[in-house]
Amino acid sequence: MLTEDSYRSEKWLLLTAIAVVFIWRVALSFSINLIPDECSYWTWSRRLDWSYFDNSGMVAYLIRLSTEIFGRSTAFSVRFPFLITSLITTILVYSTAKILSRSGLTAIISALLFNLAPISLLGGAAAVHDNALMMFWTLALWSCAKFLEKEDYRLFYLTGVATGLAVLSKYTGALLFPAILIWLLSSKKLREVLLRKEPWIGAIIASVCILPVLWWNYQHDWASFKHILFIGSGYNGFFRRISDGFGYNVSQFLTISPLFYTAIVSGVLISMFMELRREDVRRSLLLCMGFPVFLFAVMSFKGHSEANWGVTGYLSTGILAVMLFSDNSDPVTKFLSKYVNIRRYVMAGAMISILMVALVVLHGWLGLLPAAVERKLGKDDRIIWETRGWGGLGQHVAALKQDGDIIAGDSYQLCALLEFNIPGQPKVRYLAPWDRPTQFDVWNSSYKDLKNKNILFVSSKPLAPTNQTLTTIFENFAHVRQLPYYSVIYHGEPIREVYVCRGYGFDPFKPRRLGPRSLFYSDP
Repeated sequence: MLTEDSYRSEKWLLLTAIAVVFIWRVALSFSINLIPDECSYWTWSRRLDWSYFDNSGMVAYLIRLSTEIFGRSTAFSVRFPFLITSLITTILVYSTAKILSRSGLTAIISALLFNLAPISLLGGAAAVHDNALMMFWTLALWSCAKFLEKEDYRLFYLTGVATGLAVLSKYTGALLFPAILIWLLSSKKLREVLLRKEPWIGAIIASVCILPVLWWNYQHDWASFKHILFIGSGYNGFFRRISDGFGYNVSQFLTISPLFYTAIVSGVLISMFMELRREDVRRSLLLCMGFPVFLFAVMSFKGHSEANWGVTGYLSTGILAVMLFSDNSDPVTKFLSKYVNIRRYVMAGAMISILMVALVVLHGWLGLLPAAVERKLGKDDRIIWETRGWGGLGQHVAALKQDGDIIAGDSYQLCALLEFNIPGQPKVRYLAPWDRPTQFDVWNSSYKDLKNKNILFVSSKPLAPTNQTLTTIFENFAHVRQLPYYSVIYHGEPIREVYVCRGYGFDPFKPRRLGPRSLFYSDP
């Protein structure tokens, strides 16, 4: 059984493990090129706005701040702010667990669990929304825990700031509003807090913080909110929705690690049962702040849910599980300790998580599948697809570019990858005939300025004339010249090609008018 005595004797080992994880993140930040999503958010940082079509803009603001400080855009300078957010989140998780459990052992294991989850080991320093969101979400959790300790109502002002900044980091940060409200309604003592002015002033502060998001959406007819509803709508078929739901919930085993996930789910269920028998405001806080875990587990059966959408809920439920299974005075812990060695369980969970991540890294570095298999998988193997070939493609396109060429691509991810990887990092245009809108359509809603220009067009498919199954922009050029394509090499063999052509005399008006594209997934 884990004890405070064991913590005192082993705390430096645990702290060293957390430090090693941080060094690991630094090494990843230097050694791996930006993946497509990171490149997309980097392009946002070059065109600062109140908010963006896909989501709110904190990720762009942090990237811009970092790249301005470093004076250039590299993989490390883009990711640097998120190394800091992961460090701050670790400190906040530790402090929150220490406040609520009054146990250094629980605090350090909670911090270690957060850092050793596969999603954190692999993506803790990635330049993505979630890392900023988790920092502000944990700050809100910490401020509520601190309120329970100090009963200083002014802490709700900090909660409001953290909530507003969480929404500015990612729209799912808005789930802090119902999570905190449900917690305050969960007991008679906490309901009395709602009669005071501080929580409501905190809510007003949060609302003021999210005005940039509301302003941007007001200017663009609420396009971003409609986009979020669209991508979360899923499929209409019953069996497809069932499979999506099970797929989402199974993916959580991989996201959090099988043993950690099992412990968290068990801890949540046991704590909910205990809450029915005996009210505990600390336990109810951690349960309520785990709201995203419950919400997306259910919503995944009704619409599309990405595996990372509920990740903020594991911050508090992870602390809850550690509190439960390390509480030597609790009868449940005593019962479980007869059948499960908690120390060995934690070590086994850590080892499984590390092995899972090691397998991913080895596959990305060495390639564990044959080239023939990898070619068939294509985008389905995101590890290889997202990390291989983009730097070489940038060099290839730069070598083909001539004076006066406008570089364009037919997917927003490809455009972002080209912008980052082409030497000199020129702006790239999104040029495609289909209706699905992107952030590039907000920046350039019309193609009028491209009339009579020569376009260096990059695509995953050769640019061919329009046919019965596919509409292309081929006919909008006076002449198209195919250029050497770029092959992504894997184990000495090409596994995919990226095609380049030069289109002369572009005419966006005929024979088919292109743009402006509607931001509402419909014909303009």
